[in-house]
Amino acid sequence: MSDKGFFASICSFFKGLFSSDSDSCCKPETKAAAPASKKANDGLTGVERYIRAQSNGGSKLTGVEKYIRNQLSSNKPMTGVEKYIRSKANAAPLTGVERYIRSKA
Repeated sequence: MSDKGFFASICSFFKGLFSSDSDSCCKPETKAAAPASKKANDGLTGVERYIRAQSNGGSKLTGVEKYIRNQLSSNKPMTGVEKYIRSKANAAPLTGVERYIRSKA
């Protein structure tokens, strides 16, 4: 078998394997077959159709992004624990004198 013929047969195998037309891999090719209508076969694979549908439809945010935005937009009052933690996080570190006074008290 020549190199070109071998390469062509491999290419046709993969084309049939990954083609969106499911009948092409199961039946022998006939040249007299009627061409498929444009609506039924637009030349795209199933993956390409899925990606196109995802890019055209709806929001481009992921579920995680939607959740985070929803959490940020809801104005819940801060709990006492949250206030305490934030005040301790923002506080300046204690000096030696402050630590001494607090340990004696």
